[in-house]
Amino acid sequence: ALSGKIYRFNSINQPIDNGIAAKIKGLEDTPERFLLIGAFGITQEMVGQAFHPDHGMFRKSLDALTAESLAKVYYVLMDLSVSSILKLPLNIDEKGFIAGLSKVSGQSADKTAEDIANYTKANSGVMKAYENICFALGREQDSQSAILFGTTFMKIYDEVVAKIGEAVFGSN
Repeated sequence: ALSGKIYRFNSINQPIDNGIAAKIKGLEDTPERFLLIGAFGITQEMVGQAFHPDHGMFRKSLDALTAESLAKVYYVLMDLSVSSILKLPLNIDEKGFIAGLSKVSGQSADKTAEDIANYTKANSGVMKAYENICFALGREQDSQSAILFGTTFMKIYDEVVAKIGEAVFGSN
C-alpha cells in the first residue's frame, strides 16, 4: 500500500517539479535566477518532507492530492521562500527576483509581489503559508502539524541560506 502512495505522489509531483525546474532553467542567467534556484530547492525539500508517507505533516492528504492542489502548495512555498530570501542582507534586485518568479508561476509581477508581501507582512510568514497550504489541500489545521511545518521549513531554509552564503561570500 505504501509503494502505491509513493507512486501516486510521484506521478502528481514529477510533472509539477519538472515544469518549474524547466521554467527556472529558461530564465536569463542572473544572480536573481541563482536565488530562485535556492527558493526552489527549499520548496522541493519542503514538499518531500510534507508529503513523506511515514512522517510527513500532510501525509494524510495524499489520497485526496491533485495536480492542482499540489501546484498551489509549490507556489505558496516558492512565495514564502522568496519572501524569506529577500530578507537576507544581500544586494538583491527585488524587482528582477519577483519578475523571475512571476515568469515561473505564470502570473503578473504585481500579483507575485502582492503574494510575497503577504508573507513578508505577516507576523509569521511560515504560519501564513501553513494556513494557505491547509486551505489548498482542504484540510483542518492542527498545532502538531503546524509546529512540524514551521520547524521543518526553518531547518531547510537555514541549510539553503548557508549554501547561498557560501556561494556568494566563499566558505569560511
